[in-house]
Amino acid sequence: MIERNLGNEERVLRLLTGAFLLMWTLGQDFMHLVDWFVVAVSIALILNGIFSRCYLWYLLDINTCHSGDKDCQPDVSCP
Repeated sequence: MIERNLGNEERVLRLLTGAFLLMWTLGQDFMHLVDWFVVAVSIALILNGIFSRCYLWYLLDINTCHSGDKDCQPDVSCP
């Protein structure tokens, strides 16, 4: 599993955006193919926000964690 690479501000932004998009899309009377794609993207955003990991940021070698964020420290694995 990859290390945490999302800072707290970005996590909150992704959670709120994903929740808004999911509620907006599921509120449609009839869902087209594009709407299902938006559902998939919004679920991915919500999961990124919950677990503080983004595979696209990992591939691009981007880390928005700040050194002062105690919730954004690398995972500690037991020996």
